[in-house]
Amino acid sequence: MKNPSTLTTIAGIGAVLAFSSLSTAIAASGDEASRKEALLSQSGFKVVTVTTAKQKEAVNGLAPNRCSAVTYNGKLFYVFPTTARDKFYVGKQTQFNKYKKALAAAKAGQPAS
Repeated sequence: MKNPSTLTTIAGIGAVLAFSSLSTAIAASGDEASRKEALLSQSGFKVVTVTTAKQKEAVNGLAPNRCSAVTYNGKLFYVFPTTARDKFYVGKQTQFNKYKKALAAAKAGQPAS
């Protein structure tokens, strides 16, 4: 029969490895959001700070880590909430097209032109 301290050590190592891979996945998703936010800014999206309860409710209803099409006063806008959901990026069709092109170039490992 194995020594109980050896089993405890193995279980502890397993827990550390599981936590480490979870932390890496969370960090990677945070890095992805940061990269997307940089591309949005470069593409001409404007940063808006959430100041009202109505804005907070609207931002909380948006899909995380992706641009959503939103109609406001009969006009189409593209909105991307930050991870903290205290700000959001907003742009029109022209900025969204630039963002898509930059995102595709970044995924291909090429600079956007």
